[in-house]
Amino acid sequence: MIRARAVGGCLMTLVLASSLACGGGGGGTSNNTTAEWTVMVYMAADNSLAADGIFDVDEMENAGVTAGVNVVVQAEYSPDVLAQYQCGAGCFNRPDFNTFRYAITQNGGSATTGPDRGPVQGIGNVDMTDPNQLKAFINWAKQNHPATHYLLVLWNHGGGYAGLIQDETSAGSGLMSVDDMRAALTGVGQLDVVDFDMCLMAGYETLVKLDGLADFAVFSEEVVPAEGNPYTAILDALQASPTAAPQAVANMIVTQFHNAYTAANDKASTTISAYNLSGFTAFDQALGGFATALSNALPTEAVNIATAAASSQKYAYSELTDVVNFLDSLNAHVTDAPLKTQIGLLKTQATGAGFRVASQRRNGAGSGQQPAADVLRSSGLTLVMPSGQGGDVFNASGTQSLGAYQQLYPGRPWTNFLNTWVTGQAQVPTQVVDQGDLTRLEAYLVWDQGAIATGADVDFWVLEPDGNIYLPAFGSVSPNGTLSSDSYVDGVNFEGYLTNRVIQKGTYKIYANLWIDPQDFQPLYDLAYRNDQTAAFALLYGTGSQPTLSLTISWLADPTPTLAEVEAGSYTDLQYVAFTTFLQSGAPMAFQRPQSGAMARAGGTAPREITPAQVATIRGLVAGRAGRAPAGKRLGQPMPFTPRGK
Repeated sequence: MIRARAVGGCLMTLVLASSLACGGGGGGTSNNTTAEWTVMVYMAADNSLAADGIFDVDEMENAGVTAGVNVVVQAEYSPDVLAQYQCGAGCFNRPDFNTFRYAITQNGGSATTGPDRGPVQGIGNVDMTDPNQLKAFINWAKQNHPATHYLLVLWNHGGGYAGLIQDETSAGSGLMSVDDMRAALTGVGQLDVVDFDMCLMAGYETLVKLDGLADFAVFSEEVVPAEGNPYTAILDALQASPTAAPQAVANMIVTQFHNAYTAANDKASTTISAYNLSGFTAFDQALGGFATALSNALPTEAVNIATAAASSQKYAYSELTDVVNFLDSLNAHVTDAPLKTQIGLLKTQATGAGFRVASQRRNGAGSGQQPAADVLRSSGLTLVMPSGQGGDVFNASGTQSLGAYQQLYPGRPWTNFLNTWVTGQAQVPTQVVDQGDLTRLEAYLVWDQGAIATGADVDFWVLEPDGNIYLPAFGSVSPNGTLSSDSYVDGVNFEGYLTNRVIQKGTYKIYANLWIDPQDFQPLYDLAYRNDQTAAFALLYGTGSQPTLSLTISWLADPTPTLAEVEAGSYTDLQYVAFTTFLQSGAPMAFQRPQSGAMARAGGTAPREITPAQVATIRGLVAGRAGRAPAGKRLGQPMPFTPRGK
């Protein structure tokens, strides 16, 4: 006899099942009385969860039965796992380890572990990953235990789009694919609620395969503890309200599951949610529009998209990303207006009452020195969205690869986006450089300190590989680095920036701009830089060759300024200072002086226009700053270079 609850978990290495061996036949005792509900539990426990499966049958027996609720089970257990508990077939009240069907017909539990409260019939040792076996069980249950409504519980290991349901004796480590699950549920008729008592199944990808086959789905975004559903509490609640509508039953399962783990102060964190499939079409259409907008925004927003995905709520498989949290994170990072519109539309559908029925999450107490996963940003539904950062990527092959995803969801807008995201212009994993902690590039534009007293103001600009210009007056951070404070506000003669450790590949360009020069001071400037945080700063130009800024020919007087014109030396107040190109990790780059307009465009990058929007923003900034004096003329700590005075 098993004396304690087994410690189980979810299968973390998933291999697609290809075996479709046909198993035994049907049979069982018929119940010609139509109940309100028939609960059908497909318990594939021929794996590490064998002991937990036995205890879950005991929980069902403890709830007993009523005239309004049928409870039927098809179960199979692992002899190897139960042997670890010194448990043979007899210890769970069976003559062998073959698959059996069991209808609970008596009230109350007993001291006997395993099925003993109704008729049990062996059907041979079948492959529980075979979709034909799942289909046969549903048909048998409906024929022999008819009801007004049907609740199907799929009990076992789950891995989202990577598959579900393992049978070690018949199929080894292989799983039923989500396509096979759909095949099993096709043609069986009414399924009011499908409850996934397994890990990681609360995803868009699951709903795609359920669409048109079930009314409601209940599932978890995160790993589910081995104990799974609190079956006594769920069945007691259903028996207390046997005429409850399907949505109420789905909501009830969520409530009972969440309350059980909350009351127990369970060590593991849990998530649980329920969705109405009638709202899936609208959600799917909104996702299609969102996918198109994401694809269109990739040329300018790829880094921001990756950052948003990486910072969103993740789960045991890191590519599984909470939909709503991703949308919120993305909205905070991107500026693309059409994309922001689609973010709002998709969030409305994702959180609508006609789609999301219920959602609960809780952080567990953890175990000793091992903290529980933080799931408090969970909203109920995941979407496969790898950030491309670290290990958050598709596997190169197997059931968690891009190829497998494409085969499962061909031609869908989200699949098309993922293909572009992973293999196209947004190859974030291959478009970054890791400089290391001490080799980060640091650069400062420095100019005549005497310019401060004259009211002259110089600004540092950096053009990053994403095509955007960043300067301290606009903010303190860019996608690839941290900017200094605004020299005009601080009353100092330098501005600059320190790159992040991991930065985007490509060319970085530095420009110097003279904003105002009321006394025509015409300051000299230089670029002080280093690529080793333990080294001294070097000067790019040096005494005798330091350039001069003036307002003689201003770029602000040009209605259509371009960076090509800047780099050609067309303006005296906005000048091209330096460039460096990052191509690979472990190769720190130094800034170089541009030699000519054509040669200076390192890497063959096409010249970009300074957009009208940028011009308008900058003009507004200039106007706003011109009316106020530097804040206290705080000199601060000058750089180790002071250009000669006039």
